[in-house]
Amino acid sequence: MDERKFYVVANWKGITGKENIKEICKMLSISALDDNTDVIVGCPFPYLQFVRQLLPERFNLAALNCYKECKGTYTTGEVSPVMLKDVGVSWVLLGHSDRRNVLNESDELVAEKAAYALSEGLSVIVCVGESYDDRSAGNTESTLANQLASLHKHIKDWQNVMLVYEPVWALGSGKSARPHNAQSVLGFIRKWLDNYVSKEMSQTVPLLYGGAVTSANCKPLALQPDVDGFLVGNNSTKHDLLQIINTNLNDDDKQSVDSGEYLSPYMDITDF
Repeated sequence: MDERKFYVVANWKGITGKENIKEICKMLSISALDDNTDVIVGCPFPYLQFVRQLLPERFNLAALNCYKECKGTYTTGEVSPVMLKDVGVSWVLLGHSDRRNVLNESDELVAEKAAYALSEGLSVIVCVGESYDDRSAGNTESTLANQLASLHKHIKDWQNVMLVYEPVWALGSGKSARPHNAQSVLGFIRKWLDNYVSKEMSQTVPLLYGGAVTSANCKPLALQPDVDGFLVGNNSTKHDLLQIINTNLNDDDKQSVDSGEYLSPYMDITDF
């Protein structure tokens, strides 16, 4: 972790109301935040330009999706990376479990969109993760390997890529995966990057954890060697976000992740 930056990505999915957005942006703008944490705010298309005008430049802006082409057939209703850059967006979130599992986006489509966004100058945040059925069948690594292989097929330069591990089996539970679960999978991803991309990229591509991240469970997760930050969903529009951004400010908190204090915010596949 010492060699890599720490990131917090706020996924403002479903946010509505400009007044609400103003209050959240004000909270972020006037709060004391860890200078060593890069904060990326992701919000729905209609509010992107509005949010860019409200937030200081230290906050990067992300769209929550984009398409694999700029114009032409099949682009009606889609938003391209060129459009996003035009309104001040520098990142795009792709492959979120909502889009893979509800809207049936394939590994191939996610990879194509990521590669095109990179070619147009955006940085990409790509989510990968396994379902309950995958994990219970022992297919976690093979599932992630397939998702990563699709990315590798289309992405030639990984310098502006960030990967997020989303344990789909834990989403909606209100509890995060246990720290050792998150570390095990992120460690696998880093080893995969080492084997199939390059040793340099395995050490520089940020690996984030996403899934019910809160102020109560973020510290033990952040202590894991391969956790470079968080994708925050439901708590990204709450005061909790400030504490998550400041996760690393209190370095005196080295309590074991297996202590009783930290068990309740987490779940394992055995908890089902």
